[in-house]
Amino acid sequence: MGSLALSLESRKALLDELQSVYDEHRFLDAYSLSADYWTDSTPIDDLSAEELIFVGRLASRVGGMRLSRHLYREAYKREPRLPVVRYFARHITGPRDLLLDQLREFEKNPDLGGDDPELRASWQAAHAYMFAILRDFSRAHDLLKNAHELSPKSAWVFSQEADVFGMADQWRDSLRTAELGCQIDPRSPWSVLSLATALLNLGEIDEAVTRLSQAAVDSQYFHLVQTACWYHCALAETLEGDRRRRILDAASALAERIQSMAPLVDREFKAGLARTWLDLAELNDDHAGIERWAQEACSPFHRKVLANLKVNPNGKRIRLSYRRTLQKHVECVPTSISSALSATGVNVSVEELARDVTFGGTHEWAAADWLRGKGFHVRFFWATAESIARLIEAGIGFTVSWDDDESGHTVAIVGA
Repeated sequence: MGSLALSLESRKALLDELQSVYDEHRFLDAYSLSADYWTDSTPIDDLSAEELIFVGRLASRVGGMRLSRHLYREAYKREPRLPVVRYFARHITGPRDLLLDQLREFEKNPDLGGDDPELRASWQAAHAYMFAILRDFSRAHDLLKNAHELSPKSAWVFSQEADVFGMADQWRDSLRTAELGCQIDPRSPWSVLSLATALLNLGEIDEAVTRLSQAAVDSQYFHLVQTACWYHCALAETLEGDRRRRILDAASALAERIQSMAPLVDREFKAGLARTWLDLAELNDDHAGIERWAQEACSPFHRKVLANLKVNPNGKRIRLSYRRTLQKHVECVPTSISSALSATGVNVSVEELARDVTFGGTHEWAAADWLRGKGFHVRFFWATAESIARLIEAGIGFTVSWDDDESGHTVAIVGA
């Protein structure tokens, strides 16, 4: 069993060594150095709760998301009140664990406890993120202040704060905060991912691609490389000609690296990677690639597209010129309306429409009344293949909406 046969004191020293490598974001190096943990004969019952948490964290960084959750569950069964277990296994919940109950428990005792200030800071920051999701930004920033006091130079805390600013659509503040995290820890994947999100939402996708490309060069985290690939694809979608080709070639080179960065590859990882390759195949107009990766990604939408193409191989493709617009919180209806109308040269302010009719989402009828008040003709209709083709051929963009029990979404249709 190699190092697992060492004394408890020696194993603690080994775990500290492995943790230091992990903290430098050298996940593949940490995996190689911890080889004895990953054999079929490793008895999980012999691992301490601290070891289970460490290998669970590492597994998620090298492609083993399902294994990671299993290890966290084992640690939680073993020592649920241990601070390191409480923090890293906090998302391992049962069917009766309600978010409201979790928040009540946190408010009763918001301090994680223990003698690790960085872990205690991360606990505060994680709950700040949770309150931000619920749009309680005042509480979120109070918790972030606590986190900074506990660990003033935590790149992770700065990345969480950047994401909180982003959820409030304060993207300049998000960018500034993410940059601070990058300065503290230039190799941190968390800070650069938050930075790229802020740049994207500020309309600076070229800079986002550049920063992610730089970070991906020596990164040992597949998710960062995969995200860099996605940003290249998003940029390529806005381009034509030689530059589009160069960006897609760079995206393919990134995608080629991803598999080798996941020695614990599982079904969940494979599905995510298949979607990356599916995105590339679609942008490259590679029908054979779309067919292959649509099967692996289990995408019925793409299978239907391929079936349509086979029925009508000589059909023409139309994409109207339109203004790309980034959606803010629950503003899909105003954003989609603005994008669709821009295809006909009409400019509608997303901000004005959202300010007047959006609250916790936008009802289509309210948006229609607003447009009619501005002198527009509005018509609701069923979007059939025939009606879509006629509208797009006439150069008219439109929106499609759908609802379910808890939410809904609207998108602009600008091509066929």
